[in-house]
Amino acid sequence: MPDKSMRILIADEHPIQLLQLEKMLNGLGYYRIAPVETFDDLQRLVQNALLPFSLLVGNIDLASHVGVDLERFCRVSTQIQHVLLYESQHLRVPAVPAGQRQAVSVSLPKVPDNEALQSFMAIIDAPLLLGQLPNPGYRPAGNAPPMRRLNMGHTVFPREA
Repeated sequence: MPDKSMRILIADEHPIQLLQLEKMLNGLGYYRIAPVETFDDLQRLVQNALLPFSLLVGNIDLASHVGVDLERFCRVSTQIQHVLLYESQHLRVPAVPAGQRQAVSVSLPKVPDNEALQSFMAIIDAPLLLGQLPNPGYRPAGNAPPMRRLNMGHTVFPREA
């Protein structure tokens, strides 16, 4: 299930590609999207953001036209967590081990298609398993004593009358 709170930036100088990427992300359940057509607009949004962006999907050529290495720009920016960059040229998102998913940065040879975008979103928006509660009706085999039932009547949250 998509994390609907993800803030996503799309940066491409071609309006058609911006719209296509936004529609693909909408189709995957992501709606907090800001499209930009120039590096100046991208830079302004990133530098003035009150909250970091979860993802930047961007065309490398957008920044190279003004002499900026977009990959380096993203790497040093604390306001961009994950990056999916592409060049203006079928592609495949490389596998990223779970232990290396803190800040994922991938460069593609062309605009991502729906399959590539879906694969990337699955990498960065994977649910985290925080822990598992024991099954209250479970009884271990053998002579082990039965598990104590947890008293859930007292919680840290006050009950309102």
